[in-house]
Amino acid sequence: MVRVADRKRPWIHHAHPIKADAMGMEELKSLVDSQQKMIEKQQAMIEEMQEMMGSFAKAVVSGKDTRDRSPVLDKLAAQDDEARKQMSTAAIHDRRLVGLFDARYHSTSTGATPRDHRILPKRIILVRHAESEGNVNNQAYTYLPDPQVPLTKTGWRQAFNAGRMIKDIASDSKLFFYTSPYLRSKQTYEGVSEAFGVSNIAGVQEEVQLREQDFGNFQDAEGKRREKAERLRFGRFFYRFPNGESGADVYDRMTLFEDHLVRDINAGRFSGDSSLVLVTHGLASRIFLMRWFHWTVDQFMGVYNPPNAVPIVLERIVPDDSTRPGGPATWIHTKALYKLSDESMKILQGCTPDMCTTSWVPRGLSASNGTTSYKRTPEVHEMLESMDEDSDQRPDPKC
Repeated sequence: MVRVADRKRPWIHHAHPIKADAMGMEELKSLVDSQQKMIEKQQAMIEEMQEMMGSFAKAVVSGKDTRDRSPVLDKLAAQDDEARKQMSTAAIHDRRLVGLFDARYHSTSTGATPRDHRILPKRIILVRHAESEGNVNNQAYTYLPDPQVPLTKTGWRQAFNAGRMIKDIASDSKLFFYTSPYLRSKQTYEGVSEAFGVSNIAGVQEEVQLREQDFGNFQDAEGKRREKAERLRFGRFFYRFPNGESGADVYDRMTLFEDHLVRDINAGRFSGDSSLVLVTHGLASRIFLMRWFHWTVDQFMGVYNPPNAVPIVLERIVPDDSTRPGGPATWIHTKALYKLSDESMKILQGCTPDMCTTSWVPRGLSASNGTTSYKRTPEVHEMLESMDEDSDQRPDPKC
């Protein structure tokens, strides 16, 4: 019979508790001993390798023959040779090993490069809004909020004509529109869309990040003239208008837009025969191209705004032998699969051929005949000229 008090202490009824505890301690001790022996063995191996490496290093420094090396060093040398072989084929496997870009290991992982390049839109078309009241009369901004400035009658005609031009350019695909939320951009979209039937438009999305640079709230004409004069002295790209934005601010939000756009493209949102049309503004269009093609600030400043309602086209580059899944173009970032069309380059005053793709080299370098040659900027040339008299100050070109 079990006493009531014993029910509160169930361990009293276990069979041989002391024997069970002893068995557990023996197993634990055995495990600790085996781990200790393993650690000691590994430590001995490490010390042996360190000693061998030290002896080999001394032999190399003293110029002694190192052909009779230990098996451990031979193994290390074989591993090094294998690593070099892998590096030699890095163009196919991992281009990062040779210091190049490989989109497969981009921060966005598979978001940077599509698995199958057929899902890429055939082209990306930028359209600056048609002529607005603000284009013909700056006073409009003194009594109309910038987002509410409408098109002129001429602007409506330009929008209709832009639709016909886009239809000629992209007759082989359905269109997906992104538009700035400003009235003049939305009206431009309405005019453009008149050239297409419902079946030709895959969708339309208002995108706040495509809006015009913010120049402030209601714009006092005299005050704005002073600010624009100050901008010329400060630098057009970095000057921030009071209660507004700088060009650099627009660049930051355009970066966000393009990051999301590339992810949507690579996720297959625009798969099939499609083209994208971005209805936006003059400066926003240029900054889109600056961010897409990695223009420098100086290059950006040398390019003029596109005309109102004239399409600027980025064409997809699709070599048949490169776009198969796992093909040579697998490592290429999505942006590098597009280039500015020749006709669009002519429309953008100041845009040069080397600015029309992402295949660019740093400032001061130029690629020709498959080789890279150095071109000194005027500042560097002038500095070197001034240092000719003191050869000790002149940098070694080999360094």
